[in-house]
Amino acid sequence: MLVERGGLWYRVLVARYGEEAGRLEVGGWSASSWWREVAKIRDGVGETDGGWFAQRVSKVLGDGRNTFFWLDKWVGDVPLCRRFARLFELTTNKLITMADMYAIGWEDGGAAWSWRRRLWVWEEELVEEYRILLTNVVVQLNVFDRWLWEPDKHAGYIVRDAYHALTYMEAPNLDETANLVWHQQVPLKVSIVAWRLLKDKLPTKTNLQRRGITQVTDTLCVSGCGIEESASHLFLHCHVFGSLWQLI
Repeated sequence: MLVERGGLWYRVLVARYGEEAGRLEVGGWSASSWWREVAKIRDGVGETDGGWFAQRVSKVLGDGRNTFFWLDKWVGDVPLCRRFARLFELTTNKLITMADMYAIGWEDGGAAWSWRRRLWVWEEELVEEYRILLTNVVVQLNVFDRWLWEPDKHAGYIVRDAYHALTYMEAPNLDETANLVWHQQVPLKVSIVAWRLLKDKLPTKTNLQRRGITQVTDTLCVSGCGIEESASHLFLHCHVFGSLWQLI
């Protein structure tokens, strides 16, 4: 799915499921269940922080033709669509590649910055922060982009590393917390909400998106603060709802 796009197997997958801007499509509900599961691993659907696989791969930038500017992790620890979620929601170039973005121009006033509407002042400040991040980025002509398997940057991807990542994840210890949550003096409906919160099972926008219920762009907090609506954000960090829960 990520490399050897000229191979026969890749062309078969494109013929079966489709391709958009160099990215294999899931194929809708008519696709086989195994293919949807493979796509979920690639896209991190149902996982926190993008999923175990996405956390362990990144793009090494070359000419930029096979690197998605917003969707691939090529600078920093997360894709730019998550780091600048508000701008990603507003851009009209969600599937633009690095090569096209660089060619159009991402300097101040560059045509690469195309928005659905005029930006507010605080959104323009985000763009300036974005541009500072891109100051030292250089696209290398005649050099192919490549994927980097971060657990072993020299040998590359091996099944043993993937198996280790899946089998040695530490599970949080909720035993002590469970005694408090399910206390007999706590109303049942409160216990259920608290338990779902601790296990990150509440229907927040980020959880709904990971399960494929809502669109990938519909993850921002309903308060309009511009931050992804996760459980920790709603209960702790949101300037609207976070302060409300503290009062309660």
